[in-house]
Amino acid sequence: NRSLEWLGSERNEVRRMTALRVIEVLCSSNLVSLYSYVPKIFTSLSNPLRDQRSDMRTTAASTLGACLGLVPMSERNVRNPWLNFLFEELQRDYQMNSVEGYHGALLIAQELLLHGGMYMQSHFGQVCEMALRLKDHRDSVVHKTSIALLPVLARYSPQEFTRVSAGSSESMLGRACNYLITLSRATDQTRDRAAAFVALGSISQFCSTEFRSFLEPTTRAIRDALMQRAKMRIASAEADETVAAVLQTIATLAAAMGPALTRYMRDILDLMFAAGLSQALCDSLLVLEREVSQLQPAIHGRLLDVVSIILVNVPFRSKQQSMDELEQRMGTMSMHYAATPNGYRANTQSAATASLSNGREQQSDSTLLVTKAASSIPVTTDMLVLALRTLRMFDFSEENLSEFVRNAILQYLSHSSSAVRKEAIYAVSHIVMADPLYRSMAGAGVEVASEVVQRLVSTAVIDLDSDVRLTAVQMLEKGTNFDFHMGKAQNIQDLFLLLNDEVFAVRLTVLGVIGRLANMNPAHVMPSLRRMVVQLLTELEFARSNREREECIQLLMVLVRAAENWVRPYVGDIFRKILPRIDDAPAQLASKLLNTVAELARVGGSDLVDHLDQLLASIMHALGDTSNSAKRMSALKALNSCASFCGMVIEPYVEYPQLFSILAEILKSSQSDSEMRLEVMRTMGALGAIDPHRFKDAAGVTSSSSGGSSNPAAAPSGAAGAGVALQSQGGLRGSNPARKDKKK
Repeated sequence: NRSLEWLGSERNEVRRMTALRVIEVLCSSNLVSLYSYVPKIFTSLSNPLRDQRSDMRTTAASTLGACLGLVPMSERNVRNPWLNFLFEELQRDYQMNSVEGYHGALLIAQELLLHGGMYMQSHFGQVCEMALRLKDHRDSVVHKTSIALLPVLARYSPQEFTRVSAGSSESMLGRACNYLITLSRATDQTRDRAAAFVALGSISQFCSTEFRSFLEPTTRAIRDALMQRAKMRIASAEADETVAAVLQTIATLAAAMGPALTRYMRDILDLMFAAGLSQALCDSLLVLEREVSQLQPAIHGRLLDVVSIILVNVPFRSKQQSMDELEQRMGTMSMHYAATPNGYRANTQSAATASLSNGREQQSDSTLLVTKAASSIPVTTDMLVLALRTLRMFDFSEENLSEFVRNAILQYLSHSSSAVRKEAIYAVSHIVMADPLYRSMAGAGVEVASEVVQRLVSTAVIDLDSDVRLTAVQMLEKGTNFDFHMGKAQNIQDLFLLLNDEVFAVRLTVLGVIGRLANMNPAHVMPSLRRMVVQLLTELEFARSNREREECIQLLMVLVRAAENWVRPYVGDIFRKILPRIDDAPAQLASKLLNTVAELARVGGSDLVDHLDQLLASIMHALGDTSNSAKRMSALKALNSCASFCGMVIEPYVEYPQLFSILAEILKSSQSDSEMRLEVMRTMGALGAIDPHRFKDAAGVTSSSSGGSSNPAAAPSGAAGAGVALQSQGGLRGSNPARKDKKK
């Protein structure tokens, strides 16, 4: 009500804009209680849609679209009065013959097309004529809005958009595309060219078959725009905006036309690199590579040249098997990447044809255009980050990048900028992990993979930035194929140093890596790992704060998961340290303790049988805590693991007859929490089915001993029903013999 009040009578523009934003957010949340306010909102938006400020009109249109989402489009009797009201507002705005009126009419038409369902089908031709009539308006806002409306019309009804009407010799598609192509080639209207290119790409996406006749003139306009940008020494902001729109249009055309675009791209591909490396170029090339696979080798070759020039000032040297083998036998490093820092840039800019630094290959004109554009790019920190990010955005597994990784990328692991070091870690990890050449334990890629792993480990240990250290350790965690290299004694020794890192996330991640390496090199891992277990148990016992206890528990849980075969002898000791602290711990710490119990039960199995009585009492205490759902979930997981791996079946129902009622209550009260319901059903299946008569006897004994007046007769049928239903899941399992003997 306050927002509607501000919107209707308030003259303060800040309050009006705030009211529009608030109403938009509320309507976007699809609250049912707002349904009764829809007529008031529609009425209140009339004035903002005719406001003198263009941003106010645009925000009002966005609010109108969010409000239309509340209108039930399937009920014609309800929607038509409101949509008729909006269309009358559209006509009234259009007849005002003012900039505000024209802009408001176009905005209302756009929202009705996007959110009005099939209502606009009968008004489609009228809106098309309005958009074409206003496309040449002198006001830039009206002009751009009419251009932006054309793809919306093509999306709404492609059949009507491409159909030739009775009184016209040309379809709406032809009239719109001819105008947009002409506008995109007009060099005197730089600001409108970007909007024209984007509109052409969007129309091709919705009318792909009929757009084929306009594909050639569209690609000519694209080539002219890129060629114009290539001739500029210093590009303006409008030129860069146009190039970004052109690259976006190329990606949209590739998605719409597919391989049909191949023959038009041969002259355009090199010109795409004329503006230098950018995120827009990479995004466009990703789509182009995916949709037009014939261009993949050419795209990869040009990208590697550009990235190599940015990183090491020389083009990328393609795969040369004979030279690689010769250099490998001689034990020398390739001299291709040993050029002087500015030599190649100077030669490329001064000569029309340049040779590579080794003098064995001659560049073609297309490669010269790409390398010349790359040589003129100023090498800044942001450009280095983008070049390294490009290496992990594309799959270069078809190329031999061994020398490039060694001599071009690894050096940036010691760059002064932490952003560059972090991106270099991502790049080198992606290259080595994606190529099968580096996964084998013998062959040409072994030395490169070993050097990469060693540099990553060194970076994780000595880097001053915690984010860089964490990134390096995370890449080591993902590189499971390189445990052969990480399992070396020196690397293991360096990884153990990281267990003293100041950042807990680094310690947690590296402990998982070390636990995994226990299977690769147990002789070097296990002695230190045993000391680590003892140290964690000591810290858990004498920790002064709950935070320190939580960290110890998380480290123990990661260690148990990663090296379960080697930690199994210590499961009993860990369990005895954890068990007494479950009942008195805060909810968050108790949840982590119970999660650790679940992992210990999975690894230890029968080793925990002697402690199950005390554990079951702690689990029942946690299940009874209705104030914390995370704690109850952890208790369910612990109970499920103990039943599945320790043989604790059926007996929990006998010792605690109220357990079934608690599980049934959780199942009923967690209607919106599917994960909780699923865990309850897993637990009930793991506990197995109990004889109803035995359950009744146990419930009666418990009731008489406690002096209560509970009715045990109601539970057996439920327990029996649950047993019958769950026999297919967990089967009818017997109780644990060890536990029976103990009770006897």
